[in-house]
Amino acid sequence: MRYLLSLLVALSITATAAAQYNWCVSLRGNIKLKHVGEDRIKNVVVLSATELNTPGSFRINFDKTDTAMRRTVFVSDPSGNTLRTGEEVKRTWRIRTSDLKKMIEEKGELSFFYTEIPRDANQAMLVKIRPVHLCTLKGTTH
Repeated sequence: MRYLLSLLVALSITATAAAQYNWCVSLRGNIKLKHVGEDRIKNVVVLSATELNTPGSFRINFDKTDTAMRRTVFVSDPSGNTLRTGEEVKRTWRIRTSDLKKMIEEKGELSFFYTEIPRDANQAMLVKIRPVHLCTLKGTTH
């Protein structure tokens, strides 16, 4: 029993530490957010119509990767519906600006999150998963 309690505490600390990564957000190589952590108020990016109409990709680059963890990035609308997911993300996750533009036109704004769970199935059963907010994207019409 004592061992199980120690294991749960260790996993909780590990899961909390995993959420402490930093990341950069860029559009076609132009950095929009640099070395940021989780902050729903500050991590808002407004993209112009010109930026959304120019071919390229939107990227989220993580500063670290942990081979013992499985990272998933997902995009959701303001209602919390998942629109797109990226499984097994190591360092970089990307989406084409044309796809981003369609989603922003339909939904107004997009929120990006990630989760991490241990690859070990026994440890994964013990961890509470909490989505970490990466950034929110909004588009402008002018």
